[in-house]
Amino acid sequence: MISRSSFNYSNEDRETKRLRLRADAFQYSAAMERLAEMKRERPEQYDQMGAVAHLSLGHYEAAKAAAVQLGRNVSSSTDREL
Repeated sequence: MISRSSFNYSNEDRETKRLRLRADAFQYSAAMERLAEMKRERPEQYDQMGAVAHLSLGHYEAAKAAAVQLGRNVSSSTDREL
């Protein structure tokens, strides 16, 4: 027998959870930051990169944006104040 929870999640709850999980996945990467810089400044060179680089950067940028939205520090560990 399958039991049903008495609590129904709203769309906002799912979106909030998705945002938090995405932000939790963010870890600063100098390599990804260089790839993002290449995408902005040298798009023709970025376009020649493989699909894995494009997908990786997309996931990195989405996680970084989520972390920023939740007010988390997204700078490198050397940029952070101790």
